[in-house]
Amino acid sequence: MAASDVDVDAIVRYAAERQQASERHRTPLAFDHVDVLTELDASGRPKSVERHVYVSYSEGSGIEARDLREVDGRPPTDRERRAIREEDEKRRRARAEKGSRDEGEDADLRSGRLPLADLLGRFAFRFVREEACDGRPAYLVSFGPRPGHVSRTIRDRVLNEFGGLCWIDQAELQIIRIEGRLTKNVKVAGGLALDLKSVSLVYEGSPVAPGLWVPCVEELRVEARAALVIPYRREVRFEFSNYRAR
Repeated sequence: MAASDVDVDAIVRYAAERQQASERHRTPLAFDHVDVLTELDASGRPKSVERHVYVSYSEGSGIEARDLREVDGRPPTDRERRAIREEDEKRRRARAEKGSRDEGEDADLRSGRLPLADLLGRFAFRFVREEACDGRPAYLVSFGPRPGHVSRTIRDRVLNEFGGLCWIDQAELQIIRIEGRLTKNVKVAGGLALDLKSVSLVYEGSPVAPGLWVPCVEELRVEARAALVIPYRREVRFEFSNYRAR
């Protein structure tokens, strides 16, 4: 298929609508959930690794609650379980409170999740070619920042300078894979000023039932310098599997 024959904006818009519909009509789910946090040294080699295993629960979009089952290969302590429950309760309260939208969006960014509906006006899209992804016929689409967007949150500042590739399933118009990266340095002010040198993410989704697509892998890698002195290099990987109805 020639690029001139493809309405890439329509493809992305339909994919965004399918993504929203899949989350809106998703039945309550339980699933296995593994988090791996890796701190890297100056050479990019792993310096420390933390691995948490959960059974997680979702009512639709996002994780509502987590039951911590394992920490670095051992059973969790009561204190560790309680800390996870408190984190989840804090997140639920933040979602319910007026004005908490920015915090929720930043949490999406940290997890690697990129809702297409939010990105339609933020990015310029270009059809690259048809290409199989994970054994499924797909549209390969590139995306990059549109100039002139106002940055009100950390998420805005990062995503307004983001670009990458997206594979969209041809048959179901759902996202199979996203590879994104920061296209320029971004300075983030806060309690500890960060100069973001590199941010990259990978997202993989797959169908678990007709019309129901779910995340399988989300990866986020950040390289920054804090207060212009302290190097900061971190990788976060989320793995989701064994989805089942609650």
